[in-house]
Amino acid sequence: MARIERETSNVDMQDLADLAGVSRSTVSRALNDSPLVSDRTKEKIRQLALEHNFVMNETARSLRLQRSNIVCLVLMHDVEVGHHLSDPFFLRMVGCVVDALAEAGHDLMLYHKPVESAAEFLSTRVYRQCDGAIFIGQGTIHDELNKLAKYSKPIVVWGANMPGRNYRIVGTDNTKGGEQATRHLIEQGCKRIAFFGDTRKPELALRHNGYAAALHSAGLKPDESLELKPPMERGAADEMIADFIRDNTDIDGIVCCSDLLAASAISALKRHGISVPGDVAVTGYDDLEVGARMSPSLTTVSQDIRAGGAQLVKKMMGMLSGKQVRDSIFDSSLVVRESSLHGGQ
Repeated sequence: MARIERETSNVDMQDLADLAGVSRSTVSRALNDSPLVSDRTKEKIRQLALEHNFVMNETARSLRLQRSNIVCLVLMHDVEVGHHLSDPFFLRMVGCVVDALAEAGHDLMLYHKPVESAAEFLSTRVYRQCDGAIFIGQGTIHDELNKLAKYSKPIVVWGANMPGRNYRIVGTDNTKGGEQATRHLIEQGCKRIAFFGDTRKPELALRHNGYAAALHSAGLKPDESLELKPPMERGAADEMIADFIRDNTDIDGIVCCSDLLAASAISALKRHGISVPGDVAVTGYDDLEVGARMSPSLTTVSQDIRAGGAQLVKKMMGMLSGKQVRDSIFDSSLVVRESSLHGGQ
């Protein structure tokens, strides 16, 4: 006689608890991978659940835990000018976070509006409906993020280590990245090196620290007149960069805090009849795909955005499970292409 497999189970959580000789709450914790249950007990309960075709009722579980299985992704735009979803960095990061959330069994809710205060964000529908929020960037609201971190819903931020920070971060070594780019230009013979980046933003401030450190190491004095703070959005930055290049024809290198700013710089230099890299060497930051296709191809500091997106989600899942999580800071690396080889060498 053929064996008939049951598609559903008549065993409930209390039955599993009786079979395992533990309490119902222990079964629930074990199936949710709680650190309060030993690995040996977890494995025993999982095996029993498998043998008896037990599947947790996710709807009931979500109601009990008051969970939506939705994570909000907040894109930290410039309040003054905003960003757009056409920005390649944001598009790439959103894709990586979505992939990681899908693997974790969670959905994404996108918040595409500049955040200026914790109170404003707390009052939004997305905050009320989500289990936690992932912020891409700190903008200029580090203190507001600290306030948000005091509430029950966890937040994780792609950003920089800040004094007095009480939220978890994932990011790259921005100081090292700024130093790598600047040191490379110095090695190409550059001496009048400009810096393009809004240092009010923590990540960009650290890149500037690396820029200044490399200049000091080479015996060069930083010149504030060669530092420009354009917004991190190409359309809004173009005119500011063009004016700067018109007024500073003696520069021979530019360290840019994003690939899009570097694209604006190269375009402006060409319009003024200035050769890249023959007259001015340029570096970017992020290592977006567009950089390799530019003419000349763009030297840039690489950030592992895919690994960063995965870590942001991993931290969030850990915090939602009640675990203590640590920050993750990835190394940076310089990708050398045509735009920085001064003199075309």
